[in-house]
Amino acid sequence: MKGSGRSALASLGFCTLLLLSVVAGQSQSPAQAKALVNVDAQGVGAHGFDPVAFFTEGKASKGDPQWQSRYMGATYYFKSSSNRDMFEKDPGKYAPQYGGYCAMAMAMGKVEDSDPNYFVVHDSKLLFQRNEKAHMMFAEDLEGNHKKADANWAKFQHGAGE
Repeated sequence: MKGSGRSALASLGFCTLLLLSVVAGQSQSPAQAKALVNVDAQGVGAHGFDPVAFFTEGKASKGDPQWQSRYMGATYYFKSSSNRDMFEKDPGKYAPQYGGYCAMAMAMGKVEDSDPNYFVVHDSKLLFQRNEKAHMMFAEDLEGNHKKADANWAKFQHGAGE
């Protein structure tokens, strides 16, 4: 009888722990549940586009896996070794803001995937959007949306314990 009481108590304790973890998991916002770096299954950021080319060429250009560099949990591909070298000298200058997620969504307090074909370099920062509509919305108030996105990104980082 004593053993059965301990077993029931242990089961109750386990169930309580399980319930608390489920409830805690449900209280997370969708942004907190996602990683703070937008990478594919292989850990590649910027959807394989060369982050330096947005600055030097003013357009989205696919990178090559033979020239790569890691930064903040993502592997970035570059069109050339010289672009990779520029990135490695100052990765914070070239890496996409908000972990490579959509800047307009971030301005709205959300974390959404991005399409690097829709981008803007504003205040020397690379900002991706998820689609043409988001790109146009962001452009309507570059300064204001950029500030909102920065404020929301800081909250998401804080929520993730960074």
